[in-house]
Amino acid sequence: MQKSFITISYVSFLVSLISILNFLLNIVTLEKLQGLPVFFPLVFCSIGLFLASKAYRIKKNAFTLIAIIANILLFLFPFIYMIGGTVVFGV
Repeated sequence: MQKSFITISYVSFLVSLISILNFLLNIVTLEKLQGLPVFFPLVFCSIGLFLASKAYRIKKNAFTLIAIIANILLFLFPFIYMIGGTVVFGV
């Protein structure tokens, strides 16, 4: 059970990270999604964080701790992005 929680946690992290990198680097143009990939971590990383914390309660492991930290950092990305845009561009 713990391995499935960790796997889903890492997959949710990677999906969010790839969508953000695609948004910033414009690798594949997705005109219909425009700014939505920036907010994907709010949904996906919260689910990943929940599952990683459940796995950490079952068995304290380095992989679970890394998954928790990675999901927290990516969860904070939209807030940092919006605040940084306001500070730099003043919009």
